[in-house]
Amino acid sequence: MPRKVTLQDIATDLNISRTTVHRALHGKEGITEQLRESICARAQELGYTNNYVASSLKRKALRLAVVLPRKDGSGRFYFKYAWDAIYEFYPEANSLNTEIECHYFDYETDQQMQMLQSLVDAKEPVDGLLTMVAKSDEAMANMIKRFGYRNIPVVLLDNDLPGVHRIACVAPHDKQIGRLGAEILCAITHNPGKILVAGGSPESASHRCNLEGFSEYIAENSKQLELVVAHEHGNYERCYAKAANLLDTHKDIVAFYSVTARDTLPLCKAVQDSGLAKTLRGVGSDLYPESAELLRNDTVQALIYKNAFDKGRIGLRILFDYVVKNIRDVDQIAVPISVIMKNNLLFFEKYI
Repeated sequence: MPRKVTLQDIATDLNISRTTVHRALHGKEGITEQLRESICARAQELGYTNNYVASSLKRKALRLAVVLPRKDGSGRFYFKYAWDAIYEFYPEANSLNTEIECHYFDYETDQQMQMLQSLVDAKEPVDGLLTMVAKSDEAMANMIKRFGYRNIPVVLLDNDLPGVHRIACVAPHDKQIGRLGAEILCAITHNPGKILVAGGSPESASHRCNLEGFSEYIAENSKQLELVVAHEHGNYERCYAKAANLLDTHKDIVAFYSVTARDTLPLCKAVQDSGLAKTLRGVGSDLYPESAELLRNDTVQALIYKNAFDKGRIGLRILFDYVVKNIRDVDQIAVPISVIMKNNLLFFEKYI
């Protein structure tokens, strides 16, 4: 059996101190990034592997903060599944002396900013942050930058922010999701008319990109369809009332589409109450018990599954590996999406 490569072996090979090698491989300050990259590359060439368990026993506990919308209420349609992935990660994190701090906020309030403010201003800062961007604005960008100024690595879910120095963003291709939704509706809608779209929140970059992709595909591929867009994201009653009103005033609506999981239910309820279920063609967003039932009863013909569980799992894995294992070769990670229809729903039942 070959002898295990040690820190001293790497130091001797590069003619530097063992302390310098330790700083490079464990993400410590005090050396240049160029030297760090050189040491890490040589360590890999020599076959060095870190004993993470032994290392974790020698240091204080690391703290990773997760700040995401609540898993109950409206969050149960999407973020519940991201939280399920976070909870599954607990045993591995605990085995390497790492604590996961969970912070739940209400999507419709400013709680997220308050939580982030408290974390970044704390005397004992966390060692990493996993969060999503509820509002893609300057205030949020400046807040995420503050974590960077304190050398706290940040991983974002869903919405990316340019220039904030996050280490990675885990998201689907939102524009392609919108185009996919439009492609499905174009394939199953045979009458000319309008498509009623629950367009999500204009403050969300992912919602905007989804709607942009949907609109582009329709404009490029169907001269007989046009859009009627409603922006009442996050409030069931307002979304329902808006959709019901548009269905009543636009008698030529032939199909409907929801950008988000939360708006799928009120949109479909308005379609059902208008007596148009099974007449209009519909595509909803994401998979949860109620949306699965909408497939079964033919209110919608397809769901676009954006895989919130894998987003949470991959996002926390990236942050954990970055902080605990010094693995730093990530940036933009795209999570695969799926189209779920009645006849393949049974393959996805385990995710509900």
